[in-house]
Amino acid sequence: MLVTPDTYESVLTDLEQYTTWVVDVETNGLEWHGKNQICGIGVAVETGDTYYFPFRHYPSLEAVNLHPPQLFQLMEAMNKRSTLIGYNIKFDLHFLENEGLVVADKELIDVIVLVRLTEPADIREFSLTATIKRSYGEEAAEYDITTKKVLRKNKWHKDFSQAPPTILGPYCEKDVEYTWKLYLDRIKELTRTKQTKIFDLEKELTHVLYTMEKRGLPVDSAYALESANKILQRQEQVKNRIFETVGREFLLTSPAQVGEAFESLGVQSSVRTSKGNASWGEEALAQINHPVAGYIRQYRTLDKLRATYLEPYFDKDLVHTTFCNWGTLTGRLSSRDPNLQNLPRTHFRLSDDPLTAEERESVRGRISAAVAAKGGSFNEVLTDDVIDTWGFIGDESYNEEEESQISIRRLFVPRPNYTLVGFDYSQMEVRVFLDYFRNPEIEKLLKKEDVDFHGEAATLAFGVKEGDEEYKYYRQMAKAITFGTIYGIGARKLGVQLGIPMQQATEYKRRYFEGLQGSRQFFEKVVRVVSSRGWIKNRYGRLYIVPKDLAYKGVNYLVQGTSADILSERMIEVNKYLSDKKSNILVQVHDEIICEIHNDELQEITPKVQDLLQENSLGIPLEVDVEVCSPSWATKKDFALTELPEPVTISDYIDWN
Repeated sequence: MLVTPDTYESVLTDLEQYTTWVVDVETNGLEWHGKNQICGIGVAVETGDTYYFPFRHYPSLEAVNLHPPQLFQLMEAMNKRSTLIGYNIKFDLHFLENEGLVVADKELIDVIVLVRLTEPADIREFSLTATIKRSYGEEAAEYDITTKKVLRKNKWHKDFSQAPPTILGPYCEKDVEYTWKLYLDRIKELTRTKQTKIFDLEKELTHVLYTMEKRGLPVDSAYALESANKILQRQEQVKNRIFETVGREFLLTSPAQVGEAFESLGVQSSVRTSKGNASWGEEALAQINHPVAGYIRQYRTLDKLRATYLEPYFDKDLVHTTFCNWGTLTGRLSSRDPNLQNLPRTHFRLSDDPLTAEERESVRGRISAAVAAKGGSFNEVLTDDVIDTWGFIGDESYNEEEESQISIRRLFVPRPNYTLVGFDYSQMEVRVFLDYFRNPEIEKLLKKEDVDFHGEAATLAFGVKEGDEEYKYYRQMAKAITFGTIYGIGARKLGVQLGIPMQQATEYKRRYFEGLQGSRQFFEKVVRVVSSRGWIKNRYGRLYIVPKDLAYKGVNYLVQGTSADILSERMIEVNKYLSDKKSNILVQVHDEIICEIHNDELQEITPKVQDLLQENSLGIPLEVDVEVCSPSWATKKDFALTELPEPVTISDYIDWN
């Protein structure tokens, strides 16, 4: 029903008898924290009745907008509801709060999370349209397809306020209708699969993520601009060096022209594309023992760095990412617009300083790992002068004073009178992995303080001890096998990663499983269970519906999923603790949580948050490293060794004279 000024009062009276509303907003853009706002609100209730309230459609369009006081009145009514349901509800809530909604005291049900919990693990598309198609057939989703065609044809798709309410209203009403239907169906499925406990956790997490998104992360836009200019200067230097060596100019972003340049130097690519053509991507460049290969890779990387990570922040002082607790198969958080999970941890060198022998080995390792991740191999015999050209990617030890270094994390800074503090779980996934096949030996290992699990695994599996000549080699081997087992990679891929024949990798895996008592039995049991029944649950009760041919991935779902749920559980507890404080959680990236702690609270709150993060309902011994990120996220100092600001007292604010 399209609500008009004449029917508004009677509709609102009818709606107020229901404690639960399904809501969906239509807007004139996606920036709830900027220039965009609501043009209409869709509401559905348990009877199946649906309504569309138009507020800011262009005045010239057919039908009349409701009046501003009526929007205020609708928000007052919504504030009295105990439960709000939506599909990707945080997006709607941000816009609604701008209009007066109070979010804090509501039960928030995000149906997209329900869908994630009740779908097979290999489903990747979670838009409302795609979910409707999977659940109710192509015809059910036809309204969405048809309406969007009309919106695009009339160029209304970027600003829905331009569309008539008679077109947008029925579309929005269908959205809330199917959101309600999906909620009812998936709640039944959730109950059947006994996942109500994990969903309760996810509902609380939605609140936490909402507040994190709303708070946002401060950005040093001046640094973004300054760094981009430095990169342009460095790119020009690198480009001139390449052209001088080749003897002519060419387009560095064109694979064909790059290929011609290498051929003129007598260099051929050993890597082929799927079509059989010569490849000049990262894997191919890593096989070429010539400085031009490293310089081309450097130029391309710097180009992407500038365009992807710096230019979007030239005019921003605050960035609001979107955290998705439904975006990964395992349950781990992801983020978008921007993707904070994908920010480079390392810094970038903009100088030609030669690398030390240790730095060269580090660079070799990074190139090898990057190439192996794509299924390729690395030329280990690259000469030192060639390796030096690849050394533009530094390690994580960023030096704020070094002007020739650039760090993307340096963009993110605290607000005045606040300090960024990082809480980083130490080898969390390994701890969870070991806990799944706990035995007396593992039990003892988990209770050790400051333990190097990869080193301990090397000792158990290969009989080497720290100080032995081959210890470092076997520690790296044990680390690769541990994560290989967690992520479900086979002996062939493990061999590629380690640069050894598949037979040798198979032998190392055998020795590892024999030495790490219980690991083989755990892996085989998971594969057997998934193969026989097609699903498995982690320790929090999260269900993974896994195709039988992907049974080997079951270990990954259990370990990563349990780690993710521990993080979610702990973030909820930290958020509760901080609810009456000045300090806040800002970001979660992988196993790291960044908090913005007010200087008045720094010494009191920091150790308390660390303790809260180390606790968990499963009783797994966890360790959290605490680092002060000052003056930015890029620079980390051990909290215990950092000179902290003294708490501010009231007297500091008063001029007693």
